[in-house]
Amino acid sequence: MKRIVLIPGDGIGVEVVAAARAVLEALSGVFPDVRFEFSEAPMGMAALRAGPDVVPDATVKAAQAADGCLLGAIDEAGLPKGVSALGPFRRLMGGYANVRPMKAYPGVRCLCPDLDVVVVRENTEGMYSDIEYDVGADAACAVRVITRRGSERVARAAFDLARGRRRRVTAVHKLGAFKRTDGLFIETVRAVGAGYPDVTLETRNIDACALEMIQHPAHFDVILATNMFGDILSDVAAGLGGGIGLAASAVLGDRHAYFEPVHGTAPDIAGKGIANPVAAILAAALMLERLKAPAAAEAIRRAVAAVLAAGGPRTADLGGSATTAEVTRAIIERLKP
Repeated sequence: MKRIVLIPGDGIGVEVVAAARAVLEALSGVFPDVRFEFSEAPMGMAALRAGPDVVPDATVKAAQAADGCLLGAIDEAGLPKGVSALGPFRRLMGGYANVRPMKAYPGVRCLCPDLDVVVVRENTEGMYSDIEYDVGADAACAVRVITRRGSERVARAAFDLARGRRRRVTAVHKLGAFKRTDGLFIETVRAVGAGYPDVTLETRNIDACALEMIQHPAHFDVILATNMFGDILSDVAAGLGGGIGLAASAVLGDRHAYFEPVHGTAPDIAGKGIANPVAAILAAALMLERLKAPAAAEAIRRAVAAVLAAGGPRTADLGGSATTAEVTRAIIERLKP
């Protein structure tokens, strides 16, 4: 029995997490040894409505103690000025590597049918270090923090991942503008790469990488980037592969991890029952890999692929008119060992 903490968050996070839970529950009928015990915990605006903390201590402790944690979406924009939920939660969970795979599915209209890429993004520092301050009344500054330790551990995660794929890592930088910070990042990545002689390491400027991802997307295997650059490039990958409604994410640390769809809270459709649940369901598959249940994870991916390839129900972002529940049921019906 694996203990799973669900953090639905805000907006459509509530709906897609419920869909992912339904798929996980259905897995028990397919894999009798894969069983779950669920609990829920608040974060973001949902937590703020109940108390003073956007990241309650009880939520962090529950996530750290659980075998797995599935997060919906957090309304960062709705939080008070200067307050963040995701940044502190990532650091408290020790989630230094944000792994965002994106591949094209047959049956989904996309720009690159051969796309199969993973963006590995450093997840605790960079431009998202939560260090901002005002300079008088007419200026403000943000601090970009890059450390050797942060760069080294995320680089190892990327090279380890590449060893199980096509053995190519593309490290992204902007050395012309960030000589010290990106200089340290690339220096560290090269030092780590020396210990992986079986993996090819190449480097790209962020702007050149974005262009080449569109022109030659099949070239890329594992893209390694600092926090903000990785955030941007993973959305480029999602755009190439059919949309952010298919993009799942794993936030990995040495001891703890959590899993989430890449999309946001989508307040314009929240509560209408039409959100695309696929990204959250694929995030659950990533969680199962962490829980050493690869067969169950692959069963979810096959079921998703079967629904999409068969022209099954799909939500509006994929050109259909199905509800969240209809897509979820179709995926559950196709779960097989």
